[in-house]
Amino acid sequence: MKNVKEILLFFFIFIMICGMACSGNNAPQTDQSGKEYTSTYICPMHCEGSGSAETGECPVCGMDYVKNKDAKH
Repeated sequence: MKNVKEILLFFFIFIMICGMACSGNNAPQTDQSGKEYTSTYICPMHCEGSGSAETGECPVCGMDYVKNKDAKH
């Protein structure tokens, strides 16, 4: 009977540790203050250093810029 209690205790502790490890959003936040997020035209991949006031293509990945609906005019 003691082994059953130990196994159940171990299982409970294991489940609690797994639950704590998986809870919350531990992903790093992306800095969205650069021109790759704030320009009028942006790369869909948000490549670092991309973004423009005019249409064109991303100098990093070559994708066509898209109109940034969140841009402040």
